[in-house]
Amino acid sequence: MAGKDVGFEMKISRIEADLQILKLQEEIVAYFVNIGEEDISKPLTPTKLIEMCLSGGRDISLKVFDVFAWTSASFRCSDVSTLEECWMNAANQDDWLSICRTSTVEGWSEEVLLEALRETVLFNASSRCYGSGADMMYDGSFEEILPLRKEHVQLPSLTLHGTTSSSVEEILMKHKDFPDAGKLMLTAVFMGKEGSNVVAVAEDADIIHDDT
Repeated sequence: MAGKDVGFEMKISRIEADLQILKLQEEIVAYFVNIGEEDISKPLTPTKLIEMCLSGGRDISLKVFDVFAWTSASFRCSDVSTLEECWMNAANQDDWLSICRTSTVEGWSEEVLLEALRETVLFNASSRCYGSGADMMYDGSFEEILPLRKEHVQLPSLTLHGTTSSSVEEILMKHKDFPDAGKLMLTAVFMGKEGSNVVAVAEDADIIHDDT
């Protein structure tokens, strides 16, 4: 009986995840209709929805992580390269050099700087995947497939899933703005995971202000 109950619960969870993906399709298609693209009524695959999100702008860039969240561990594991592309795309949605320059020239306080970082796509993507929104997904976690910090790349769960991926931190290190604004970018993603515990994040990473 217990085995049947578990199987039933798994089926219900999968159905709920599929409903979430259908809801996301409505939102994603509506975005493209609003900017003049053709309406699409037929069901789309998660892969197609991800492609659409990556081709859209800032307003749709976060939806891609929701799509990944409601697929499955096997889907995420088999398409880590696209997930990495999604993080690079998230980093591209904000002008990091401008944030870095303005915060320095205007002498922003730590409070003002952190508030600005909370508005970035990177912060919100991190919060969705590793912070307050991390539990809203199906079959596993993002941490099991693509850790946030590079020191977590060798986690046993990664070996279990057979992935040799890097980490969000290492992906961002390849971004064109990282040499100048990398400390702010990392602060944003680490803070996204830790939520309101911004002081601990800042002290641990020592990256609130970039004096280089």
